[in-house]
Amino acid sequence: MGRRLSARGRSPHRAGVLLAAGALCVLLASAAAGQGIWDEPAFALYRQGLEALGAKDYPKAASLAREATVAYPGHVLAFYLWGQAALAQSQWQEAADALGKVVALYPEAAAAHRDLGSACQQLGHIEDAARSYEAALAIRPTDQESRARLAIMLMNADQPGRARDHLKTLADASTKLPDVYVALGRMAYDESDFPAAAANFEKALTLRGSGRIWLNLGVVRAKMGNKAGAMQAFERASQDADTKEQAAKEIERLKAGPPPAPRSSRPGLPR
Repeated sequence: MGRRLSARGRSPHRAGVLLAAGALCVLLASAAAGQGIWDEPAFALYRQGLEALGAKDYPKAASLAREATVAYPGHVLAFYLWGQAALAQSQWQEAADALGKVVALYPEAAAAHRDLGSACQQLGHIEDAARSYEAALAIRPTDQESRARLAIMLMNADQPGRARDHLKTLADASTKLPDVYVALGRMAYDESDFPAAAANFEKALTLRGSGRIWLNLGVVRAKMGNKAGAMQAFERASQDADTKEQAAKEIERLKAGPPPAPRSSRPGLPR
């Protein structure tokens, strides 16, 4: 029924910039009351690292954040900055180590739990990732990004039972994340509930046009005997370079009609 899914939302890097920038404003306010705090090595290095992250110089940001944690081992913001810079470079283990330090120092940091989940997921540590996403949701139950990442990860890990409630929660909240409806469509298809599968794929297409989703919708419509609807979906899929070849095959198969029923080699038995 198509490719493995991926949650699409704000990147961990962008989320980190926002969190760190907010924290920077708080520290600046503190600096006004006590001049000279930015002259302290741990804070000066953190500020420089934050500027490097904003400039997308991720290696420099990681290096400066690392130095800041040496100067001040309890510097939770520097560890978070380090984790964001590592994520931006696909340095998953480094990110997991830095973000693990953040949640140890500040267990109520929902964003850090979520991003730690992303790092663990990339490392293939599905259960560790699930625990991190669940920790983020325990702190912030309305966090659709964490819930979607968790649900789609579980779907891709062939654990639809664990994903179901999370997907339904997101759908009930009218989420604007199309991959949620794609996942629900896949689940309904696997359960042979073709009307529900079609409805979910159609909902996903209102949020993001995709050749893969059109292709899946065409397959479902064909299963339902809706030849015209299936043809329309396959034609839309054929306009996407990623699904053009497969859509062409489906169109030819649809035009040819179903194969003839095989004849029984044993006369008298029902065909």
